[in-house]
Amino acid sequence: MDNQKEKNSYNQELIIRANIKDSFSALTQKIDLWWGEVDQPIAKVGDEFSVSFANANWSFRVTEFVPNSKLTWECIGGNPEFNTEWIGDLLYWNMEEVEGDKVKISLLQVGLTPEMNCFEICNKGWNFFITKSLKSYLETGVGNLNFVEPE
Repeated sequence: MDNQKEKNSYNQELIIRANIKDSFSALTQKIDLWWGEVDQPIAKVGDEFSVSFANANWSFRVTEFVPNSKLTWECIGGNPEFNTEWIGDLLYWNMEEVEGDKVKISLLQVGLTPEMNCFEICNKGWNFFITKSLKSYLETGVGNLNFVEPE
């Protein structure tokens, strides 16, 4: 992996009051409750799935699946054309228990860099869906799927 590309890629981390099993389930079985509509849950390496909301969608292939620890998704498709910039990106999800009753979740999307046309909106979108919607879903049971681009 290109270290400079990784260094410049989107990275987000949060610590939330949740258990690790629920956190892993949110990233494999319940994506529709915090990000967007999903055509099928994730259960193993090689699974392919699509996520969509509004007029946007992305397709992914699972390349790493370690229960309650880590996942890697490879983007294999996107629409409209704006979202095709993600094709080939690797999304590394990691999680670990911290402080007894909390979980640290991190996402590194290698390829989502400031040079991309979609970086600004994708950065804002991920920040919302991870720090607001995923966090809310894991802490209260209710995510927020109503992303509105901040002014």
